[in-house]
Amino acid sequence: MYGFSNEDFAFLMAAVYGVILFVVKIAYTLHERGQRRDGKVDWEDEVVLITGGASGTGYLLAEMLAIRHITVVVLDVHPVKTARELTPFVQSNNRHSYICDVSDPEDIARVAKEIREDVGEPTILVNNAGIINGRSILDLSIEEIKRTMNVNYLGQAWTIKEFLPDMIKNNHGHIITVSSAMGIMAAPKIADYAASKAAVKAFHETLESEIKYIYKTPGVRTTLVCCGKIETGMFQGIKEKMPFFTPTLEPLEVVKEIMESMEQRRTHNQIMLPFYVNFVPLVSILPAWFQDLARTISGADKAMDTFVGKKGAQPRATLQVVDAFPISAESSEEKEKKEEKKDL
Repeated sequence: MYGFSNEDFAFLMAAVYGVILFVVKIAYTLHERGQRRDGKVDWEDEVVLITGGASGTGYLLAEMLAIRHITVVVLDVHPVKTARELTPFVQSNNRHSYICDVSDPEDIARVAKEIREDVGEPTILVNNAGIINGRSILDLSIEEIKRTMNVNYLGQAWTIKEFLPDMIKNNHGHIITVSSAMGIMAAPKIADYAASKAAVKAFHETLESEIKYIYKTPGVRTTLVCCGKIETGMFQGIKEKMPFFTPTLEPLEVVKEIMESMEQRRTHNQIMLPFYVNFVPLVSILPAWFQDLARTISGADKAMDTFVGKKGAQPRATLQVVDAFPISAESSEEKEKKEEKKDL
């Protein structure tokens, strides 16, 4: 092609890819430096609420917070196994769970009342709940499409409407929105899922603008999470055609980034993982023929053909979380000393 051998063309493509990586890395570094931070969070004053925390990334995040003796509230339609049940060495009494359908605003209001009475007002909201069907548009039922939009998109809208007012009132809080790379650039057999995640992303961007220009509360932070495939069972069966360029994420990688965003009180933060996700917005504005080529080369056009979905997958073990996030110094001895002083 144009006098190039296959080897020359491959070398040229690798060089172009390297240059793009370099440019994006510089842009990402500048973005990181431009984020405003106000020191580290004081966990004693925080109540973290996580939706969809019975399994996967939400479960790991809840466990990681709990073993560090941070107050955690988990909402899920499924019963939540406690840290003590799955990991007997973890003794945390600050992990609270409630059965709740986030797609139902009345159910959220009911549970919110219980949370305020039992635990206190949530100050950090992690909107993580999500479902996927993995079928073509004509194979999806009307009810399945409604359910996906209600859980993935409206569920986030309802929790924000419930808990944002207190954050605005106190000029303190953090809303973490879990979207997806598929909400930026979709593929076959994920129409309902991709549409819901695109809606979530747009809702989050509007929220950021309103916090800044309407409510004028800089103490209320925001983080948008857009990831590729995460090894949680949700996308079970999907096979990557080019795993080197589009690697599968371990849940712990995502948890680390979310936790870092919480701890450093970042605002207008974006978590884009793995690194290739930083290129997805660029590809989405290119001509349609290039997008089709990108889907074909990456295998995205056929990735869902082997999808089977979650088949009763159990939450992942917490041991790796303990290794990655050592329990804070106050986790045992200092906490006991404080309790003894109170008794005295």
